[in-house]
Amino acid sequence: MHSKSLTARIVGYVSSLILTLTAFLMFFRPDYFHLHMKTLIIAVLTLAVLQGIVQSIFFLNILNEKGPRWNLIVFASTLSIVLIIIIFSIWIMNQLHYHMMM
Repeated sequence: MHSKSLTARIVGYVSSLILTLTAFLMFFRPDYFHLHMKTLIIAVLTLAVLQGIVQSIFFLNILNEKGPRWNLIVFASTLSIVLIIIIFSIWIMNQLHYHMMM
């Protein structure tokens, strides 16, 4: 393994660890952060997006791929399908909560 690759993986690992521990502490000890629940959820979702970006850059090597660009297009379409599933699952749960709590 090249030293540049090893350095990138160590940086990726440390940043992933920091993002994960920050999200964990936000829910485990919310009194340290003094955030309201909605702000806390937005902060954790932001940390999750950052975690995905870190994983993609440092471990999947999305930016340094030597192959054809259609691999990046497939990755982007897969990511969009996952986001559609997540967004509509949240919407469905919100609608169920609204209609069941009447």
